[in-house]
Amino acid sequence: MKPGIKNSIPKDERGAAMLAALCLAMVFALSLSSYIALCYTSLNMSTRNIGISHSTELAETGVEQAIYALNNNDWTSWTISGSTAQITMTMTSSGLVLSSTNPTPLNYGNGVNGRVQITVSNYTNFLNNASPGPSISSLSTITLPAYMGTTAKPTINGTASYSASTSPMTSAVPLFVNAVAATSLPAVSGTGTVQFNSAGTVDCYNSNPSLGTYQAYSAAVSGYSAVVLSQNTSTSSATVALGNAVVHGYAAGYNNSSPSSTNWFSYSSSGKIVGPSTPSTTNIDTSRLVTDPLPYQPVLPENLAAVAGVAIPLPGASTSDGITLNKTSTLGSTTANVPVVYQAGGGINLTSNYVVTIQGPVVIICYNNIVINTTSQFQLTTPQASLEIFLEYGNLTLSGHGIVNTNAIPLPKKVMILSTNNRSGTATFNTSQPFYGVLYLPYMPISVTSATPIIYGSIIGSSVTFTTNPTIHYDLALRSPMPSYTKTIPLQSGAAFDYLSPSVAFSGLVTSVQ
Repeated sequence: MKPGIKNSIPKDERGAAMLAALCLAMVFALSLSSYIALCYTSLNMSTRNIGISHSTELAETGVEQAIYALNNNDWTSWTISGSTAQITMTMTSSGLVLSSTNPTPLNYGNGVNGRVQITVSNYTNFLNNASPGPSISSLSTITLPAYMGTTAKPTINGTASYSASTSPMTSAVPLFVNAVAATSLPAVSGTGTVQFNSAGTVDCYNSNPSLGTYQAYSAAVSGYSAVVLSQNTSTSSATVALGNAVVHGYAAGYNNSSPSSTNWFSYSSSGKIVGPSTPSTTNIDTSRLVTDPLPYQPVLPENLAAVAGVAIPLPGASTSDGITLNKTSTLGSTTANVPVVYQAGGGINLTSNYVVTIQGPVVIICYNNIVINTTSQFQLTTPQASLEIFLEYGNLTLSGHGIVNTNAIPLPKKVMILSTNNRSGTATFNTSQPFYGVLYLPYMPISVTSATPIIYGSIIGSSVTFTTNPTIHYDLALRSPMPSYTKTIPLQSGAAFDYLSPSVAFSGLVTSVQ
């Protein structure tokens, strides 16, 4: 057997395979390093794009924080300089937190976090409805991770702003939009009607005609925007019966069985619906009869939980049994920072010439009847005074001298008697003194029986009946009254329109986002 023959590799070809392998490895290395660089660049671009998106969102969140401070007059931790308020906050997992407390920032991903600097100019003008309105500037700063080989962390800025308003602040929902309005309860007869049994006059004025100014009613400033309204859509009979009353404004209603007609409306020979351009020979200006499937009268639930939680018992000087307001006394304080809330489990029973003086913002929660007669009265004696009464159960008898505002400018927005829970009570208005305020009882019938009732404000009930000849001056300012008491600007606000839902909100601004 012959031994095998070995063929050796030629010396000039040795190392060629190694060189080819090294070249291939170098190609792979270059390709991989390029791909890694591409991935890293793509990651940075993606992180930056996400940061840009978050910067806008964070800036808008800063604006919301400023709006909250304006609506609640809460400037805790803000730096105040004149009429400018400023704060710097960091976004955390639980929301915005004051940056100076060194909170743990929210990780948006890839180590991205952010903070926002919020500035509110002319914030004090929001409290007194002065011009110019407040402007909000929100500057967000999003911090990105440091790039490879550097220690500096790049940032992205976003801004959102609200420009100064050139008109009074408005409400999210218009509130008391009608001079006289009747709601309609299903399957309850007699609801949804406004009845003038004889005659009367209805017109309007604006107690807050321009920014920061106030005025009382006078014939010279009266207008033609008062609305008399019925929401009853389930009957073909007249739901607004004008009699011989004269309305400077509009009447609104709807006939379900004859939608295009005005069968819901009736009037006598001297009854009038007129506007500023109505010919003197025309009694009923048909252009001012509004037919709508559901005439607009908002029903705003009372937020009783918010006020009941801070209610205190009646002062001993004002009650004989600890639960009924039935003595001459003084409630409220001109130096109060918030409304004083009293609980009257026995209701209000002012007879025998008792006088309750209201000096500051006062809220009374009644769980029984309200009775005011003879020469008894509530009396608002200071510009800081306001009165809001919740009638949770029982009836209202507002007679005697009723509720009197002795201020030089008695504003209707300072007084409200309301109930949106009481569906079994009735209300009688028989006071001999002018009433400045709102009766807001959408589920209770209201009967106005005074010999010559004079009302500055608004009346809302399940039905409203005038047995004599009322004079009603609707206040246009009730459509967007300011909530939340501000003792430093007493005419601006009071307790009378707090604790309704939805509450008045900051709006009327122009927004821009960059």
